[in-house]
Amino acid sequence: KRRISSNDFLNSRQLKRANSSLFSISTIVEDNQDSHPHPLHERIPNHGNDEDALTPPPSDDANREKIFKGNKQHDTVKRSTANNSPSLDDTEVSSSDGFYIDEDDDETNDRFLSPPSTNAVATPSSSNPTQNIITTTAKTASVETEAKVDSDFRTGIVFESGEAHYDRYNKLHKERPLRVTSVRDHLLNGNVGKRCVVLNYCGEKRQCPERDWLEDDDYLRVHLPGYMKRLDRLSNCNCSDRLDREAEQYKSIYFTPDSLAEAKKAATSLCRLVTDVVTNKLDNGFAIIRPPGHHAEPGMAGGYCVINNIAVAAAYAREKMNVKKILIVDWDVHHGNGTQSIFINDADVLYFSVHRYHGGNFFPFLRSSGPNTVGTGEGEGYNMNVGWNSKGMGDNEYLQVWDKILMPIAKEYQPELILVSAGFDAAQDDMGECHVTPDGFAKLTRQLMTLADGKVVCALEGGYVRRVLCNCVENVVKTLLDRNSVKRTAVMEEELSNQDGSLLTRMAGATVTTTTTNMQRVINSSAAKSIRDTISAHQKYWKCLQRDDAIG
Repeated sequence: KRRISSNDFLNSRQLKRANSSLFSISTIVEDNQDSHPHPLHERIPNHGNDEDALTPPPSDDANREKIFKGNKQHDTVKRSTANNSPSLDDTEVSSSDGFYIDEDDDETNDRFLSPPSTNAVATPSSSNPTQNIITTTAKTASVETEAKVDSDFRTGIVFESGEAHYDRYNKLHKERPLRVTSVRDHLLNGNVGKRCVVLNYCGEKRQCPERDWLEDDDYLRVHLPGYMKRLDRLSNCNCSDRLDREAEQYKSIYFTPDSLAEAKKAATSLCRLVTDVVTNKLDNGFAIIRPPGHHAEPGMAGGYCVINNIAVAAAYAREKMNVKKILIVDWDVHHGNGTQSIFINDADVLYFSVHRYHGGNFFPFLRSSGPNTVGTGEGEGYNMNVGWNSKGMGDNEYLQVWDKILMPIAKEYQPELILVSAGFDAAQDDMGECHVTPDGFAKLTRQLMTLADGKVVCALEGGYVRRVLCNCVENVVKTLLDRNSVKRTAVMEEELSNQDGSLLTRMAGATVTTTTTNMQRVINSSAAKSIRDTISAHQKYWKCLQRDDAIG
């Protein structure tokens, strides 16, 4: 493999992948601005001493060169754990196996305000055959005048950018604080943020409230004591070699002395938001936080995740607020192996993930990310994986998963709270090589809001192209705010459920009409097989999947 040098950044608009692992691609070149707003001083590795030297941040031009210089050389693509491609199976050929970048070069020009896509149907990849899957959906025949919105839902948002958790060797690492600060600025500079209840934004006109920190026991419900002690020891470590040795034990992770503190901030903020939703102070919410969490296992970091935020929040809601049944929905393009391992034998938490799988050849490279991992012991039947075995899945494929599997099972399960691991790397133009649109994510969210009395809390996971990430988060937050769209969806479900043979399959959020006609949803044939595989694996556990037409 060719080493990537600073000249690649300076002279090329698009880097080619040195390794096709999406998680080995650590850098996205997005702009010519300082892309990592750290405190006034930045830790620079000094491998000759036990403590890092503190130096002022270099100039912007110097930054781009010094990323790749120093006493210890580091590739942009580093610490790769994969020897084979997670992106392609043996039968696929990629015509665009290049480096995914954000084309935003000027942050002063309408900062991330490109309009969300309204295309709800993804064009199937030319390399993958399609299959007509006949489903009953609502097609507008005569549009009624929409009722005036009564009022917004009380939607809470919370931000944790994790400023002190960053890759010390690669300032342009794709998982960095700018992900959150960009979304924060995008929402709060527009109308959407003004309609929300902002819990902790520390801007010029706001002050951070006193933080009610989680206790050690709140983390130990999902993480092992030994793992938490190891993270705690890193908090007092200024030796870069030791931080590196700890990181090298895991897949795709980096540490600073402040990583644990920043991860605890993220988990604490999510739990605060969940508390307000469960106690009816808020209707729903979105925690825009980092570091992400769904790859963090009981005793292991990985995939940029340190603490499993969603798992901590689920265990917290169950222990502190007596929530009996929790549904965790994970639509990140990568499987949430950490969340699965934490709740694998737990019937009180139903974990549902839709992700790229490729027979275990896609990050996190585990066969257990497939459809046959259904849970163990008391949790048997309560772990569900829909694993894509080809790239290019879009709105139609994801909506089909919701209609055929998730929504029928969720209605049978009757959760009291829904937590969403909301990764947006499956979005059109992000790194996951899928084609879910911002409107598609909104439709998935809207359907979830018809469950659990609307108690839906999302937590940011992946999503690395800032322009795309901002649009997707905005569309989901707008949906969380929209009381009327949920009413329309509920009416559509009731009407369609009265039709003979209907499986409640529909385009979510369609305008209520006086008449409906059948139409066909075209989905990728590989996706159809993945859906059938998951239904077959779980048919014996769920009555809603035992109907004759369930695998149709």
